[in-house]
Amino acid sequence: MTTYEDEILHKFVKQFDGMPKLTAYDILHKVEALLHRHESPIVYKQIKEELKRQAETKNIYTIHENGYCYLADRCHYINVYKFKSIYPSFLSGQDLYFALSNGYKLNPLDDEHIFKAFRDTNLEYIIREFLKDNHVRKKNSKTNRLLLLELFDQIDPPNKVV
Repeated sequence: MTTYEDEILHKFVKQFDGMPKLTAYDILHKVEALLHRHESPIVYKQIKEELKRQAETKNIYTIHENGYCYLADRCHYINVYKFKSIYPSFLSGQDLYFALSNGYKLNPLDDEHIFKAFRDTNLEYIIREFLKDNHVRKKNSKTNRLLLLELFDQIDPPNKVV
């Protein structure tokens, strides 16, 4: 016979199915640190708001006094940022930028810059073939995610066990 706590533990641990053990430990540590900062009993609404604040401060970068950009999506190879300008959108120009995951320089998210970023790498051929049929800003209609990021996830899945 299982107790109520055991049932909750089973549901919780089921979320780790197929995940590397190190990633699971990292998540458990974050949960422990998050709960340590809150009073008992746990109020989900407060935790949700704190997580939202943390995500906003961690993923938003100011760009001079012209505006800011925030992390819109990411994969193993690139981070995609959306730029919000203080000027109207028709004056500010480009709104999506990318940075290589190990880099810091923001580049406009367009075919030319993506191809330049991966030129002379093992992904050059894959990118070239992708750009023949697609535009880098094209999105999957079902997931609303950039096709390029989905391609990168297929090449190197995020939860691949090494």
